Amino acid sequence: MIVCICNNVKDRQIKAALASGVDSMDALKEALDVATCCGCCEPMVNDYLEEHHAMSYDSELVSQLAYAV
Repeated sequence: MIVCICNNVKDRQIKAALASGVDSMDALKEALDVATCCGCCEPMVNDYLEEHHAMSYDSELVSQLAYAV
């Protein structure tokens, strides 16, 4: 699905960038040019960022709990 129409950035490109360590709006803007034109896609990109950070936090928490038991 295309997220950023202005720069033809797809959701899978954003997810791949997040998985490779690009984990801030500024970094995504630099890497993919997402949200650098009209800005209409910025809320959706922020949703992907929040989801990624939540998943990372959950994984980290699970790892810490595994050692606590």
